[in-house]
Amino acid sequence: MTLPYSPLNPPQKPLSGQDKHSFGYTTLQSRLPVIVSKTVDDVYRTYHGLPDSDPLKKEKEQEAKKIIELIGGLRYELQRDKPFRPFTDKREDAEEWNQALSEYYPASSWYKASWLFSECYLYRRIKEAFALSQHWKDYDPFFEQKQTVFKSSQKAVVSMAVQLTTPVDPKTQKSMLDIKVQDGPESKGTRDTFFEMVQVSLWGNATDLSLLDNPDLAKVEELQRRMLSSGSSNKSSANASPAASTVHLDEVVQEDREHHASELEKHADKILSNDSELLWNRVKSLRNGRVDIILDNAGFELYVDFVFADYLVRAGFASEVVFHAKRIPWFVSDVMPFDFQWTLDQLHRPTSDNTNFFNPTDPIEQQALQALGQKWQSYVNNGTWKVTSHEFWTSCYAFYHLPTHPSAHDLFQDMRQSDLWIFKGDLNYRKLVYDCKWPTTTPFTKAIGPLGDGEDKAEGVPMVVSFRTCKADVVVGLAEGVEEKMDKVAANWQVSGEYAVISVSP
Repeated sequence: MTLPYSPLNPPQKPLSGQDKHSFGYTTLQSRLPVIVSKTVDDVYRTYHGLPDSDPLKKEKEQEAKKIIELIGGLRYELQRDKPFRPFTDKREDAEEWNQALSEYYPASSWYKASWLFSECYLYRRIKEAFALSQHWKDYDPFFEQKQTVFKSSQKAVVSMAVQLTTPVDPKTQKSMLDIKVQDGPESKGTRDTFFEMVQVSLWGNATDLSLLDNPDLAKVEELQRRMLSSGSSNKSSANASPAASTVHLDEVVQEDREHHASELEKHADKILSNDSELLWNRVKSLRNGRVDIILDNAGFELYVDFVFADYLVRAGFASEVVFHAKRIPWFVSDVMPFDFQWTLDQLHRPTSDNTNFFNPTDPIEQQALQALGQKWQSYVNNGTWKVTSHEFWTSCYAFYHLPTHPSAHDLFQDMRQSDLWIFKGDLNYRKLVYDCKWPTTTPFTKAIGPLGDGEDKAEGVPMVVSFRTCKADVVVGLAEGVEEKMDKVAANWQVSGEYAVISVSP
């Protein structure tokens, strides 16, 4: 197969674990072995918790022991920089992975290959261990971690649910969001809310389980304070009575705007390159368009992605939002189709023992969660929201190959029908720019190759957007002097997740 770019011919020198001063080296040396060990622990706990009443318990236990053996061997290979080996399972992508290994990495290993390939290879190898079984084929060893961190997000989840659903206008029963966008796409309220929602979606990416070896739930909550906080606006919304006057309503709306403006200003200087104005100029021209969101993390980030998608629908910009999820457990916390539906269910459906995943004591908050879950479920039921998945998203290839790789042909042809592609998170960013050692001043449109606006732009690619908090060495689109300034401010600014970029290619 001849490709314009390949792992052997990237646009710049790729990031690699061979550089001991890189985050790639830290990942291979420290982070990935911990993730592998936690995966083994999860399988061990799960099979030891199988009920005696399960008629297949012994078979599942034997398979689980084999899975643990395979994953344990994976840790051994990683820590000793062993050569890559081909895949032995029968998943539909196994042949493509083996072709890539043969063509690009026939004598390579974890540290010698590009960091991007090595990290993707690890998660595909974890999937292999389960795919070779009969009873564990669809098991997600990361689900419990996703669930725990989402549970810890209750305060922020409830706060946003109240603002999105609780009526503050006694006459129309409209929520705060509906009031803000009621004057149409060109109104100040719609525009201001857009920039709020962009930051909500952006900073939702700050929590990433693949970076949290031992998730500090207090830190998770602190990160979520960058979103819509449970400040004065919630109190005003909750206390608005049916007898509230129009004047009082105006005061509530103004208070809400001022509160969020001040919250956003606190973090504006952490967005090192901000193309959100360019994005707004595109979005405001849409009427009932299609927006594709290539998802990153499950849990709270997925929730705020729902919030942003809900805004696009309510404001009239989108009548179809297509969410792209992963088909296999990926980078610990990435969204799979099951996670998508499970998240919706937790907002409004009691469990088998008639309890709820979130348990706010305030009746208004309980009602807000249920109303929001039902509204979002209605979007799914009527086709306004769609969730899909494709093997390409968990392949070893960067997104340069989306328009040309044979295995991505059907995906690309479908995505060409979209008006806007929004890529969420760090891994999607790395795949957009081929995870290379670009100078930080390289324009984003250049760094994404065929998806950018250069001479080699693929036909049919709409505006490409990336919402990304920085968790890897590669960053592009920065103005002159920003890198030097940040090196003095925070030595780990490229990988800490405390800083971000919003990048747009027209």
